[in-house]
Amino acid sequence: GLKGMAAYYHHARRLGASDAKIDAFLARALRALAERVPAEELVGLILECGSVNYLAMQLLNEHHIARFGKPEPTEVRVTPVAGKAILVSGHDLDDLERLLIQTEGRGINVYTHGEMLPAHGYPGLKKYKHLVGNYGGSWHEQQTEFAAFPGPVLVTTNCMMPPRDEYHERLFTAGAVRY
Repeated sequence: GLKGMAAYYHHARRLGASDAKIDAFLARALRALAERVPAEELVGLILECGSVNYLAMQLLNEHHIARFGKPEPTEVRVTPVAGKAILVSGHDLDDLERLLIQTEGRGINVYTHGEMLPAHGYPGLKKYKHLVGNYGGSWHEQQTEFAAFPGPVLVTTNCMMPPRDEYHERLFTAGAVRY
């Protein structure tokens, strides 16, 4: 829970958000893990992690809406478009937007993967006509799906499986990515 919350909060901070309660909880929780506190205290931190994680996700949602507009139901293409392509996985909409800006007008189709699928609902990202669809499914299918994808893959968040030889030379990461 702490790892996931830290990832969402990291994305929110990249968008200019911060929250003293979340900062304090992260410091207390990491200290408790380092000091091997009693199990009863860890249970309390686990329960608190849920409510603080909710705050982090709420903060991220508010800043996503402020930056990219309120998401709306959107049909997303799941079939390939002919041409060069880049696949983007993870949660970092800022990284996705930066890639879309850099590839605009260059004849490169951009696809989302896994957790990046909701990006298609944001008006500020839908405006990029070369954000053409979604390829693949959940993060745990990466090894098979990344191997089959015909172009580079950008992973923007901590949800990454160990890369296989078939695609490791065309796998790129940005931000807080580990496996």
